[in-house]
Amino acid sequence: MVTGVVGAYGISVGSYDAIVGADRADFEFLGIDTRRAMTRQLWGARVLQRGAAFPDWEGNDRWTFTLFPGETTVDGLAESGTVLKGKVRFRLGKTDRGIASARVAPAIVIGSALHEEPGSDTYRPLLLPP
Repeated sequence: MVTGVVGAYGISVGSYDAIVGADRADFEFLGIDTRRAMTRQLWGARVLQRGAAFPDWEGNDRWTFTLFPGETTVDGLAESGTVLKGKVRFRLGKTDRGIASARVAPAIVIGSALHEEPGSDTYRPLLLPP
């Protein structure tokens, strides 16, 4: 499994329940469970560092939104974030809804830490300590 930010949209790995219930090894990188970094705060930082395009907004070729499995549920619903009509929006949805447009971002791209392979859209992640 890839555990960095892949492209501008993050990775699609299933529903909130599937991600939270997965084996730690599926999301581990250098001994760190990257799901802990899949939070509203870090997604917001990605939005602020967006560069040419937001990670999740209606202007992208493909519509996406980001789940936050690093956050606890709210009244049994999973949090997600997107940029819609120029505004950052947070929504609550079913924890078992696994749709292709739902993404996660287990890392955050920092300008000086960015490492891009020529001809690739894979970036080196900045990870939080355990």
